[in-house]
Amino acid sequence: MPEEKTQLKTSSKSIAKAVEFIKEMLGKEGHVIKANKTNEGWEVEVEVIEQSEYMKKIGISKPVYDKNIYRVILDQNFDLVSYERKGQKPFGGSAE
Repeated sequence: MPEEKTQLKTSSKSIAKAVEFIKEMLGKEGHVIKANKTNEGWEVEVEVIEQSEYMKKIGISKPVYDKNIYRVILDQNFDLVSYERKGQKPFGGSAE
């Protein structure tokens, strides 16, 4: 039982760190959709709703939004190792 509490506590910390990082980097709120413990630390996927850069570039005046998925890699001390945008879906649509 104590091991389960420790695991839950560390997974909660990794989730909080990933969401905090995304908010600082992008200025947007994110929602965790996946969190995995790895040998090196944690891999967390965060979904963020953002205005479509492509639609802005081609001159669409009405805002169009995408659901962007970011992968955040943390080491065992919950320090950032890397992050990347993993995927994108039109908001309310299917995967591209």
